[in-house]
Parts: sequence; C-alpha cells; structure tokens
Amino acid sequence: MANDLLDKIPEWLKSLWQMENELRSAARNGLILRKDEASAHLAEARRHLEQAMNEAKGTEPAKTPQRKEGEM
Repeated sequence: MANDLLDKIPEWLKSLWQMENELRSAARNGLILRKDEASAHLAEARRHLEQAMNEAKGTEPAKTPQRKEGEM
C-alpha cells in the first residue's frame, strides 16, 4: 500500500522533498564549518529545485553550469 501511494506522488513533488533534505544537510554542515560539503549540498538543492520546476511546468530540464571549486 505504501508503494502504491509513493507511485502516485508526482516526481516534481519528490524533487522538492529531496531539495529540502539537501538544504538541511547544507545547513548542518555549514554550522560545523564543512564549507565544501555544505556547498555540494546547496548545489544538489539547486538541481532538485530546477528539476521540480521543470517537471511542474512539463518542460525538459535545462543544463545548469556547474559551480567552480570555491564558488558559492
């Protein structure tokens, strides 16, 4: 039954949930001065947001440029 419910959830909504988890991880890592890990989680959160927005609109995901090391 739980699997049936999960199958009915739109992918864009799952992306928002994943984005929230990445933001939480970034905040946690930012608090304990793990800048590199926090930046990686923020990048993943951005990717999930883009995916959610594109899926909600019904468009293809855009290629977003990767951030360079040390760039926030």
